[in-house]
Amino acid sequence: MCNIYNLRFFLLIILLIPLISHSLQIGDKAPNFEAQSTKGVINFHNWSENKWTILFSHPGDFTPVCTTELAELAFLQPEFKKRQTKIITLSTDSVDDHLEWIPHVDKYKNLQKKYIGDNVTVGLEKPDLDYPIVADKKLKIATAYGMYHPKAEPSEGVFGDSNKSTIRSVFIIDPDKTVQTILSYPKNIGRNFNEIIRIIDALQLSKKYNVAIPANWQKGKQVIIPNEIPSEDIKQKYNVEYFTTYQDYLRTIDDPSQDTRKPSLNIKKEKWLDFEFLPELKFDREKPKSKRLKKQIDK
Repeated sequence: MCNIYNLRFFLLIILLIPLISHSLQIGDKAPNFEAQSTKGVINFHNWSENKWTILFSHPGDFTPVCTTELAELAFLQPEFKKRQTKIITLSTDSVDDHLEWIPHVDKYKNLQKKYIGDNVTVGLEKPDLDYPIVADKKLKIATAYGMYHPKAEPSEGVFGDSNKSTIRSVFIIDPDKTVQTILSYPKNIGRNFNEIIRIIDALQLSKKYNVAIPANWQKGKQVIIPNEIPSEDIKQKYNVEYFTTYQDYLRTIDDPSQDTRKPSLNIKKEKWLDFEFLPELKFDREKPKSKRLKKQIDK
């Protein structure tokens, strides 16, 4: 009898191990939660509606790096809104601490100069912080999302006498509540929010048009055709006049969200590429006699 109980206990442990050891991964459903925030009680799935959502964690209120981050996030609120993307942050601080800290964040944000090119932009809109900040005092949400890394505790010189706090995590979640991107930063390094916006643009473009995104891609630049799409179907499927073949497995087209076929104000110019440096490059049209490849790009 004792052996039977031992066997049952052993089998139960075997079944529970995947659940215990599993950390949140890309492709998983984002865990739902209900918590107090600066915007009242939030049920995460209901609050996110059917929109793209970014969940940020920060180590602590009234800390230097976090103040710069949440200020930048506040400044970029219109950019996320244009992309139909909701943003929410959390830390282990209380709601009262969050509310007391928000004016500090706004003050820092309003003192920053914003640059476009080499010029300081005066009068650029600097909206007040208007996204919810969640209080996760017992680390329940942080644990569910894997935001708490005990070995990442900083020195006292960075955050003071730090108790248990989150690292700088980023979770980008699609309208189906599926995790699409996970980023983790150490506590003493602030995040690059321009890269986060780039990822949102890439994810949305990829999902809408069924394309892949190359390295260092920026909005409006060329994208990659998935290998399962035959070359003979590319023009019709993506409504393009031509595509570029670098290898059989690497084919590109212009950003399909940009209408480059209209004879509008988009002035075209020719860009010539020396064929000697690109021996593998082929076009789906006849190679020019000059042994150069002519490619139409936006001015």
